[in-house]
Amino acid sequence: MFGNSIQDSAAAPSFLYVMMAATYFRQASHTRRPHMRGALRDLGREYLIHAHSVVTSPACPASERHPLTSNTQS
Repeated sequence: MFGNSIQDSAAAPSFLYVMMAATYFRQASHTRRPHMRGALRDLGREYLIHAHSVVTSPACPASERHPLTSNTQS
């Protein structure tokens, strides 16, 4: 039931990288220094590029069970 749900779905962007990009874009919008604004935006863009290049892997590829179910159940 849960074995192929991750493998068949499209790869979602990494949440960590998206949050880091948002942080840099926010800092860029609040800074008063023009040269820092450009540098922070560039860092945000790099994080967005990496967010889409990260491929998710199955949590438990060898098991047919859902990763959140206990392995002690029979």
